[in-house]
Amino acid sequence: GAPVNARYRGARAIVVERNAYRIERARAMGAAAVIDPGDPEALAQIESLTDGIGVDAALDCSGVVAAQRMCIDAVRRRGRVAFVGECHDELPIRVSPDLIRKGLTLIGNWHYNLADYQGVMHVIRHSPLLDLLVSHVLPMSGIQQAFEISASQQCAKIILDPWR
Repeated sequence: GAPVNARYRGARAIVVERNAYRIERARAMGAAAVIDPGDPEALAQIESLTDGIGVDAALDCSGVVAAQRMCIDAVRRRGRVAFVGECHDELPIRVSPDLIRKGLTLIGNWHYNLADYQGVMHVIRHSPLLDLLVSHVLPMSGIQQAFEISASQQCAKIILDPWR
C-alpha cells in the first residue's frame, strides 16, 4: 500500500523488506529501491540513495522495533515518521538526538480518520497500481481462507466481498 501512495504523490519509494513476495510486489509497483533490513549496510544504502541527507518521510507498517528504529534513523532533519504497525515492544527513543536535534515529527495512527476516507479512496480509485494492491478477492464465507492467506504472507490486500 505505501508504494501506491508514494507513486500517487510523485514521491520516490525506497522499500525496506525481507519477504520475497512483498519485494516482488514493491518492484512491480515501481519502488526506486528495495533494501533488505537484515543487511548491516541497509541504513548506509538509504543514505547513499538520498545523497547522505535521508528520506523526507518514513512509514513503518510492520510494528517491528528494528524497523521503527530504522525509520527514525533514515529520515532527514525535520523529517516525518509515521507508525501504523501495531507493536507491543518498547522503541528506544533518544529525545535529544532523535527529536530535538533532528526536529522530527513522529505520528502514530491505528486507523484512518473517517475524515480522511474520501482522500484515501481517491488515491486508490485513481491508482494505476490497484491490481497490485489487491491480490485476493474472496466471498465473505471465505474469511477463514483469507486469514490463512494473510498468515502465509504471500498476499497483498485481501478483500472480502459480502455480495459474492
